[in-house]
Amino acid sequence: MGEDDRSPTQPDVPFRAEGLAGWVSDLLSRGRRGLGRAADRNRLRLEVRQLQKDRDAFWMRLGKTTFHLVDAGEIDHPAVRKAMARIADLDARIGALQARIADSDDDDR
Repeated sequence: MGEDDRSPTQPDVPFRAEGLAGWVSDLLSRGRRGLGRAADRNRLRLEVRQLQKDRDAFWMRLGKTTFHLVDAGEIDHPAVRKAMARIADLDARIGALQARIADSDDDDR
């Protein structure tokens, strides 16, 4: 069987190996690019979460500053006073629950 006897649709073995190697190389390259894009997205998401955390900390700080300014009589606003009353109520409830916990701990001794 000579070279002329081969079917034009059937490539010889080395060609198939090169084709498979190329396909695998292409697949790995796509995978690396996909992983790179995923890593970039995850870095961006992490940065967004950190910025949101920083913003939330500043909001909390602003709220505490406002609380202290109202408490000192330097500023006044009905909505802030209402929020302060709610905070005082929550503080009282927290204190009562903590007292119950302490009593329960004392009973266990």
